[in-house]
Amino acid sequence: MSDSTWLGLLTMSVSSIVVGAFVGGTTTKFLLNFVSSKRLNQIAHVINLIAIVVSSLIGGVTQSYEAFIAGRLIAGIPCGITFNLAPMLVAELSARRKRGFWESTIGVSISFGFLIAAILAHPKVLGSLTLWPVLIGLGVLPSFIYLIASINIPETPYYLLRHGRKEEALDVLTELRKNEDESVAKQEVEEIENEIGDSGKVNQLIAVFALYANLMLCGVNNILFYSDLIFKEAGISADNVTFATIGVFALQFVMALIGAKFVDRFGGLKVTIAGSIGFIVSLTLFTVSQAMVYNQNSAVLSPLHTTADEQLLTNGSAFASVTHSTFTAETTSLIASAQDGANPWSFVSVLAIGIFMVAWSGGTHISTFALLGELTIEPTRATCFSYGNAVMWTTSWIVSFVPPYLQEALGPYSMVIWLGFTVFFLVYMVICIPDTKGRTTNQIQAKFGGKTDSSASFGIVLTEVESLNV
Repeated sequence: MSDSTWLGLLTMSVSSIVVGAFVGGTTTKFLLNFVSSKRLNQIAHVINLIAIVVSSLIGGVTQSYEAFIAGRLIAGIPCGITFNLAPMLVAELSARRKRGFWESTIGVSISFGFLIAAILAHPKVLGSLTLWPVLIGLGVLPSFIYLIASINIPETPYYLLRHGRKEEALDVLTELRKNEDESVAKQEVEEIENEIGDSGKVNQLIAVFALYANLMLCGVNNILFYSDLIFKEAGISADNVTFATIGVFALQFVMALIGAKFVDRFGGLKVTIAGSIGFIVSLTLFTVSQAMVYNQNSAVLSPLHTTADEQLLTNGSAFASVTHSTFTAETTSLIASAQDGANPWSFVSVLAIGIFMVAWSGGTHISTFALLGELTIEPTRATCFSYGNAVMWTTSWIVSFVPPYLQEALGPYSMVIWLGFTVFFLVYMVICIPDTKGRTTNQIQAKFGGKTDSSASFGIVLTEVESLNV
C-alpha cells in the first residue's frame, strides 16, 4: 500500500467519527421530540455497542478497514448525542446554586477518560497492532455500566412538567433535594413552570455558539500534536516521549479537578476568562519560542505528519492511539537528524504547553459546560445545544485539517491564527456574556432580553423556538 493511500485511509478513519458526531449532535433536538433525555441517552449507548461490534469485532477479525471506518462513523453518532445530553441532564437535575459545579464535573470526567485511554493505548499495554481490537472492545464497559445504572435515574422534572406530570416532578425534586425542606421542591417546581413558558433569544444562541467555538478555536489540537515534537526537541528521549504525553493527560485530569472547585467558587464566566488569558500568554510564548527555534534552524516540523498526528490526537480513538506511536517515531526521527542537541528555546515551548494545558483543562474545558447549562433555559436548551454542537464539531474538523496549510504558509507563526480567535472570543465574553454566579435564572435571562424583565430589550426574541428542529 502506498504512503498516499495509507494516509488517505488513516485520515478517513479518524475523521469519520467527527462526521458521525456532527450528525448525532445536530439531530438531538429532533429526537427529543419523540423520547426523553434519559431514553435518548440509553439509545445512544446501545448505538455505541453496535459501533464497537462493527469496528472491534468485525474489523478486528476480518482486518477490514471498511468495517473499521464504518464503526468509527457509527460511534460518532452517540458521541454527538451524549455531548449534548450530558450537560442538559445535569442542568435539569441539579440544584440551581450548585449547577455550575456539577456541570464542570463533565469536563473532569472527559479528562479522566483521556488519561485512561492514553495509558491503555501505550504500546506496552494494549496499543499494538495485534491488541487494538481489545482496546476498542473495552468501550463496551462504560456503556453496559450506564445502561444498568440508568434504570435508577429518574426522568427530569423539566420533562415531567412539560408533559403535565406535576406530581411526579414534585416527587423527583423532593427525592433529589431530600436534605432540604419540602417547600424548596415546591418552589423549584414553580420556577421550572415559569421557565418552560419563557422564550429564548438570538443572543442566547450566539453565546452558545461562541462558547463551543472557543473550546476548539483556541488551538488545543495543535498544542496536543506539538507536545510530542517539543518534548523530543527539549532533550526527552524517543522512548520516553509517550510517557511525557501521558503526563500531559495526567496534568489535564489534575487541573480539571482543581478547576471544578474554582468554577464552584468563582463561577463559569470568570474561570473561562482566566483560561482565555492563559491561552494568550501560552500561545504568545509558544510562537516566540518556535520562531527562535526556526530561525536557528534547530527544528523540523513536517506538514505531512502534522496532518496525521494531529487528527489522531484530536479524535482520541483507540485505533488512533495504536498508530500514533508510529507517526511520532517518524517525525521525531526527522528532528533528530536535523539537530545534535536540545535548543534552549524548546524548553520555553514546553513551558508554553504546560501553561496552555493548565488554562484549558482547569479553565475553559470545564467552565464551558457550566456556562452552557446556566445560560440556557428549558425551551431553548436542546435547540442551542444542537446548533452549538454543530459549531463545535465543525470547528473541530477545521482545527484538524487546516494546520498543515497554515504551517506551510506561516511557518513558526502558524499559531497566531488561534491567538487571534482567542482574543476575539475573550472580548465577546467580557462584553456580551452575563456572569451566572449567584444569579437566578430570571436575572441571567434579563441580560438576553427575557420576558422576566420587561425593561430589558437586549436581543431579538426567538419565536417558536420549540419548532426549530434540525
